[in-house]
Amino acid sequence: MNIVYSETSKRTRSAEILVLIFVLLILAAVAFTSYRSYSVGHILVAEYFIELVALIVIVKQAVSRYTYILTDSELIIEENSFFRKRIFTVTYENIDGVYKFNRDILTNLRYRYKYRKCSTSDDRPIWFLVFSIIKGTKVTYGRVMLKADDAFYETLESFVPNRIRVPEADVVFYATIRADAVKHGKDVNEYYQSLIEPKE
Repeated sequence: MNIVYSETSKRTRSAEILVLIFVLLILAAVAFTSYRSYSVGHILVAEYFIELVALIVIVKQAVSRYTYILTDSELIIEENSFFRKRIFTVTYENIDGVYKFNRDILTNLRYRYKYRKCSTSDDRPIWFLVFSIIKGTKVTYGRVMLKADDAFYETLESFVPNRIRVPEADVVFYATIRADAVKHGKDVNEYYQSLIEPKE
């Protein structure tokens, strides 16, 4: 396995200050819950639980560090946090595409797996990487949130041409074509090309 490109997530001062403000707000909420618990004479367990979970999630997403590694065959994402180290991998042939983050609630694909592999302390734009998991003739989809430099996407495109930083509709179209090709036992790229090439 040869490493072609590697980069580590960034932290910006403005983003760190914003995270700190959220943490202070949660701690203020904890203090208010403690006051209310004292006033009513019993511990408000549910409110403490919600505040604790929110605090853990915000701190974890802010302090976790991610390393994006492009090898000659797959994308590897190493996640390092206070709690543990995790490694996520996806082969290039299973990547359906990368499109820009949008706030639409509805999507044309149903994602069985959703991963956030970027820090809230990183102020670069969010991109969604869509990938397929193939089991026999069945295809399920996963989505990964990324924040990376242009060089990362440019290098990734050399392995996944014409599907990186494209409109969401293009990614959904390719993913749908993949599912249809797998279902009928056809080669995905040949089937895709046969559909997009003009007929004579």
